[in-house]
Amino acid sequence: MTEKAPHGHSDRRRRRDPTPPPVSIPEFSATCLWLRKSRGLTREQAAAILKISAVHLGRFERGEALPSAKIMELIITGYHLDQAMATHLRDLVIPAIPLAPAEHLRTWVQTDTALVLNLERFQVRGILAAYVDPLWNVLACNDLFAKVLPGIDESGSIPVWMFSETGKATMVEPEAESAWWVSMLKGILGRYRDSVQAQELVTALTPVKEAQRLWAASVNASYGRDYRCLLHAHGPDRNLVSYQLALTDSILAHHIQLVTATPEPYSGPEID
Repeated sequence: MTEKAPHGHSDRRRRRDPTPPPVSIPEFSATCLWLRKSRGLTREQAAAILKISAVHLGRFERGEALPSAKIMELIITGYHLDQAMATHLRDLVIPAIPLAPAEHLRTWVQTDTALVLNLERFQVRGILAAYVDPLWNVLACNDLFAKVLPGIDESGSIPVWMFSETGKATMVEPEAESAWWVSMLKGILGRYRDSVQAQELVTALTPVKEAQRLWAASVNASYGRDYRCLLHAHGPDRNLVSYQLALTDSILAHHIQLVTATPEPYSGPEID
Protein backbone atom coordinates (compact mmCIF):
# COMPACT_ATOMS: atom_id res chain seq x y z
CA MET A 1 0.00 0.00 0.00
CA THR A 2 2.95 2.29 0.63
CA GLU A 3 6.50 2.59 -0.56
CA LYS A 4 9.38 2.77 1.87
CA ALA A 5 11.31 5.98 2.04
CA PRO A 6 14.69 5.84 0.26
CA HIS A 7 17.41 4.15 2.30
CA GLY A 8 19.25 6.56 4.56
CA HIS A 9 16.56 9.24 4.44
CA SER A 10 14.16 8.14 7.17
CA ASP A 11 16.21 9.55 10.06
CA ARG A 12 16.76 12.83 8.25
CA ARG A 13 13.09 13.15 7.35
CA ARG A 14 11.68 12.04 10.69
CA ARG A 15 10.19 15.03 12.47
CA ARG A 16 7.59 15.33 15.20
CA ASP A 17 7.71 19.06 15.74
CA PRO A 18 4.23 20.46 14.92
CA THR A 19 5.56 23.95 14.30
CA PRO A 20 5.99 25.10 10.68
CA PRO A 21 9.39 24.22 9.20
CA PRO A 22 11.97 27.03 9.06
CA VAL A 23 13.42 28.22 5.77
CA SER A 24 14.35 24.84 4.38
CA ILE A 25 14.31 22.54 1.39
CA PRO A 26 10.79 21.04 1.39
CA GLU A 27 10.29 17.39 2.29
CA PHE A 28 7.12 15.38 1.87
CA SER A 29 6.96 14.37 5.55
CA ALA A 30 7.13 17.93 6.92
CA THR A 31 4.75 19.26 4.25
CA CYS A 32 2.23 16.49 4.93
CA LEU A 33 2.38 17.20 8.66
CA TRP A 34 2.06 20.94 8.11
CA LEU A 35 -0.98 20.48 5.86
CA ARG A 36 -2.77 18.66 8.67
CA LYS A 37 -1.67 21.02 11.43
CA SER A 38 -2.67 24.09 9.41
CA ARG A 39 -6.21 22.68 9.28
CA GLY A 40 -6.33 22.08 13.01
CA LEU A 41 -6.92 18.34 12.61
CA THR A 42 -5.78 15.45 14.75
CA ARG A 43 -4.19 12.57 12.89
CA GLU A 44 -7.33 10.48 13.36
CA GLN A 45 -9.58 13.26 12.07
CA ALA A 46 -7.37 13.82 9.02
CA ALA A 47 -7.16 10.09 8.29
CA ALA A 48 -10.96 9.85 8.27
CA ILE A 49 -11.20 12.77 5.83
CA LEU A 50 -8.45 11.38 3.58
CA LYS A 51 -9.92 7.87 3.72
CA ILE A 52 -6.63 6.30 4.78
CA SER A 53 -5.55 4.75 8.07
CA ALA A 54 -4.10 6.92 10.83
CA VAL A 55 -1.18 4.48 11.02
CA HIS A 56 -0.25 5.12 7.39
CA LEU A 57 -0.71 8.87 7.76
CA GLY A 58 1.62 8.81 10.75
CA ARG A 59 4.26 6.98 8.75
CA PHE A 60 4.05 9.60 6.00
CA GLU A 61 4.34 12.47 8.48
CA ARG A 62 7.34 10.88 10.21
CA GLY A 63 9.14 10.19 6.94
CA GLU A 64 8.98 6.42 7.34
CA ALA A 65 7.14 5.86 4.05
CA LEU A 66 6.01 7.59 0.90
CA PRO A 67 2.45 7.28 -0.46
CA SER A 68 1.50 5.27 -3.49
CA ALA A 69 -0.01 7.16 -6.43
CA LYS A 70 -3.50 6.12 -5.31
CA ILE A 71 -3.02 7.37 -1.74
CA MET A 72 -1.42 10.57 -3.02
CA GLU A 73 -4.62 11.36 -4.91
CA LEU A 74 -6.65 10.70 -1.74
CA ILE A 75 -4.48 13.20 0.12
CA ILE A 76 -4.81 15.80 -2.63
CA THR A 77 -8.57 15.37 -2.85
CA GLY A 78 -9.16 15.12 0.90
CA TYR A 79 -7.22 18.28 1.67
CA HIS A 80 -8.79 20.09 -1.32
CA LEU A 81 -5.38 21.10 -2.63
CA ASP A 82 -5.14 23.37 -5.65
CA GLN A 83 -3.19 22.39 -8.75
CA ALA A 84 0.05 24.01 -7.57
CA MET A 85 0.04 22.24 -4.20
CA ALA A 86 -0.91 18.95 -5.85
CA THR A 87 2.07 19.34 -8.16
CA HIS A 88 4.29 20.22 -5.21
CA LEU A 89 3.35 17.08 -3.28
CA ARG A 90 3.89 14.87 -6.32
CA ASP A 91 7.29 16.47 -6.88
CA LEU A 92 8.32 15.61 -3.32
CA VAL A 93 7.81 11.86 -3.72
CA ILE A 94 9.70 11.45 -6.98
CA PRO A 95 13.46 11.88 -7.52
CA ALA A 96 14.68 15.46 -7.64
CA ILE A 97 15.51 16.89 -11.06
CA PRO A 98 19.31 17.05 -11.57
CA LEU A 99 20.65 20.56 -12.07
CA ALA A 100 24.14 21.66 -13.08
CA PRO A 101 25.79 24.23 -10.78
CA ALA A 102 25.06 27.85 -11.62
CA GLU A 103 28.68 28.54 -12.58
CA HIS A 104 28.54 25.85 -15.27
CA LEU A 105 25.29 27.24 -16.64
CA ARG A 106 26.66 30.79 -16.47
CA THR A 107 29.71 29.83 -18.54
CA TRP A 108 27.51 28.07 -21.08
CA VAL A 109 25.30 31.15 -21.53
CA GLN A 110 28.06 33.74 -21.62
CA THR A 111 30.01 31.87 -24.28
CA ASP A 112 26.97 31.51 -26.55
CA THR A 113 27.08 34.53 -28.88
CA ALA A 114 23.45 34.15 -29.97
CA LEU A 115 22.16 34.20 -26.39
CA VAL A 116 24.22 37.28 -25.48
CA LEU A 117 23.07 39.08 -28.63
CA ASN A 118 19.46 38.33 -27.70
CA LEU A 119 19.90 40.27 -24.45
CA GLU A 120 21.17 43.24 -26.43
CA ARG A 121 18.12 43.12 -28.70
CA PHE A 122 15.85 43.43 -25.66
CA GLN A 123 18.01 46.29 -24.39
CA VAL A 124 17.42 48.26 -27.60
CA ARG A 125 13.67 47.82 -27.12
CA GLY A 126 13.84 49.08 -23.53
CA ILE A 127 13.06 45.65 -22.04
CA LEU A 128 14.84 44.21 -19.03
CA ALA A 129 16.15 40.73 -19.83
CA ALA A 130 18.21 38.07 -18.10
CA TYR A 131 18.95 34.37 -18.34
CA VAL A 132 18.36 32.55 -15.07
CA ASP A 133 18.52 29.00 -13.80
CA PRO A 134 15.39 27.44 -12.22
CA LEU A 135 16.26 28.90 -8.81
CA TRP A 136 16.56 32.37 -10.34
CA ASN A 137 20.33 32.76 -10.19
CA VAL A 138 21.30 35.33 -12.81
CA LEU A 139 23.47 33.75 -15.51
CA ALA A 140 23.67 36.84 -17.74
CA CYS A 141 21.62 40.02 -18.07
CA ASN A 142 21.49 43.21 -20.10
CA ASP A 143 22.58 46.56 -18.68
CA LEU A 144 19.00 47.75 -18.23
CA PHE A 145 18.22 44.75 -16.01
CA ALA A 146 21.26 45.47 -13.84
CA LYS A 147 20.34 49.15 -13.63
CA VAL A 148 16.78 48.51 -12.43
CA LEU A 149 18.01 45.88 -9.95
CA PRO A 150 20.99 47.70 -8.38
CA GLY A 151 23.35 45.29 -6.66
CA ILE A 152 22.14 42.22 -8.52
CA ASP A 153 25.65 41.69 -9.88
CA GLU A 154 26.91 41.23 -6.33
CA SER A 155 24.20 38.86 -5.05
CA GLY A 156 23.72 37.00 -8.32
CA SER A 157 20.39 35.72 -6.99
CA ILE A 158 17.09 37.47 -7.69
CA PRO A 159 15.30 35.98 -4.62
CA VAL A 160 18.17 36.98 -2.31
CA TRP A 161 18.18 40.46 -3.86
CA MET A 162 14.40 40.75 -3.36
CA PHE A 163 14.87 40.24 0.39
CA SER A 164 17.72 42.73 0.59
CA GLU A 165 17.18 46.32 1.75
CA THR A 166 17.81 47.49 -1.80
CA GLY A 167 15.25 45.06 -3.20
CA LYS A 168 12.58 46.03 -0.67
CA ALA A 169 13.21 49.73 -1.36
CA THR A 170 12.84 49.15 -5.11
CA MET A 171 9.50 47.34 -4.84
CA VAL A 172 6.31 49.34 -4.33
CA GLU A 173 4.65 46.34 -2.63
CA PRO A 174 7.56 44.53 -0.96
CA GLU A 175 5.37 42.44 1.37
CA ALA A 176 3.22 41.03 -1.44
CA GLU A 177 6.22 40.42 -3.69
CA SER A 178 8.17 38.70 -0.91
CA ALA A 179 5.20 36.44 -0.09
CA TRP A 180 4.92 35.48 -3.76
CA TRP A 181 8.62 34.66 -3.90
CA VAL A 182 8.40 32.43 -0.84
CA SER A 183 5.52 30.37 -2.24
CA MET A 184 7.26 30.02 -5.59
CA LEU A 185 10.60 29.13 -4.01
CA LYS A 186 8.98 26.28 -2.09
CA GLY A 187 7.83 24.76 -5.37
CA ILE A 188 11.20 25.24 -7.05
CA LEU A 189 13.20 23.97 -4.08
CA GLY A 190 11.08 20.85 -3.94
CA ARG A 191 11.67 20.13 -7.59
CA TYR A 192 15.45 20.74 -7.54
CA ARG A 193 16.03 19.87 -3.87
CA ASP A 194 19.30 17.97 -4.39
CA SER A 195 21.02 20.78 -6.30
CA VAL A 196 23.86 22.96 -5.06
CA GLN A 197 21.70 26.00 -5.85
CA ALA A 198 18.93 24.79 -3.52
CA GLN A 199 21.27 24.49 -0.57
CA GLU A 200 22.93 27.84 -1.31
CA LEU A 201 19.57 29.60 -1.51
CA VAL A 202 18.35 28.17 1.79
CA THR A 203 21.66 29.10 3.44
CA ALA A 204 21.36 32.68 2.15
CA LEU A 205 17.72 33.15 3.25
CA THR A 206 17.83 31.38 6.61
CA PRO A 207 19.23 34.41 8.52
CA VAL A 208 16.69 36.80 6.92
CA LYS A 209 13.89 37.43 9.44
CA GLU A 210 11.42 38.48 6.77
CA ALA A 211 12.00 35.24 4.88
CA GLN A 212 11.62 33.25 8.11
CA ARG A 213 8.32 34.95 8.92
CA LEU A 214 6.80 34.47 5.48
CA TRP A 215 8.08 30.89 5.25
CA ALA A 216 6.23 30.02 8.45
CA ALA A 217 3.08 31.91 7.46
CA SER A 218 1.81 29.43 4.89
CA VAL A 219 2.42 25.92 3.61
CA ASN A 220 1.44 26.92 0.07
CA ALA A 221 3.72 26.48 -2.93
CA SER A 222 3.20 27.96 -6.38
CA TYR A 223 4.71 27.84 -9.84
CA GLY A 224 5.10 30.81 -12.13
CA ARG A 225 3.26 34.12 -12.16
CA ASP A 226 0.07 35.25 -13.87
CA TYR A 227 1.10 37.60 -16.68
CA ARG A 228 -1.70 39.93 -15.58
CA CYS A 229 -0.03 40.39 -12.19
CA LEU A 230 2.27 43.33 -12.84
CA LEU A 231 5.30 44.13 -10.73
CA HIS A 232 5.26 47.71 -9.48
CA ALA A 233 8.60 49.30 -8.77
CA HIS A 234 10.61 52.46 -8.43
CA GLY A 235 12.63 52.91 -11.61
CA PRO A 236 16.31 53.91 -11.76
CA ASP A 237 15.32 57.58 -11.54
CA ARG A 238 12.83 56.80 -8.72
CA ASN A 239 9.98 57.17 -11.17
CA LEU A 240 7.16 54.67 -10.68
CA VAL A 241 6.97 51.91 -13.30
CA SER A 242 4.89 48.77 -13.73
CA TYR A 243 6.49 45.75 -15.39
CA GLN A 244 4.92 42.81 -17.15
CA LEU A 245 7.04 39.73 -16.41
CA ALA A 246 7.48 36.79 -18.74
CA LEU A 247 9.48 33.59 -18.33
CA THR A 248 10.29 31.26 -21.21
CA ASP A 249 10.49 27.49 -21.02
CA SER A 250 13.94 26.00 -20.52
CA ILE A 251 16.37 26.43 -23.40
CA LEU A 252 17.19 22.99 -24.75
CA ALA A 253 18.06 20.63 -21.88
CA HIS A 254 20.20 23.10 -19.98
CA HIS A 255 17.57 24.38 -17.51
CA ILE A 256 18.23 27.94 -18.62
CA GLN A 257 15.29 30.32 -18.81
CA LEU A 258 14.86 33.83 -20.19
CA VAL A 259 13.05 36.29 -17.96
CA THR A 260 11.91 39.63 -19.35
CA ALA A 261 10.29 42.67 -17.74
CA THR A 262 8.48 44.99 -20.12
CA PRO A 263 7.85 48.50 -18.70
CA GLU A 264 4.32 49.88 -18.79
CA PRO A 265 2.71 53.06 -17.42
CA TYR A 266 2.44 52.80 -13.65
CA SER A 267 -0.81 51.17 -12.51
CA GLY A 268 0.02 50.21 -8.94
CA PRO A 269 -1.24 51.60 -5.64
CA GLU A 270 -1.03 55.29 -4.90
CA ILE A 271 2.13 56.35 -3.13
CA ASP A 272 1.96 59.10 -0.50
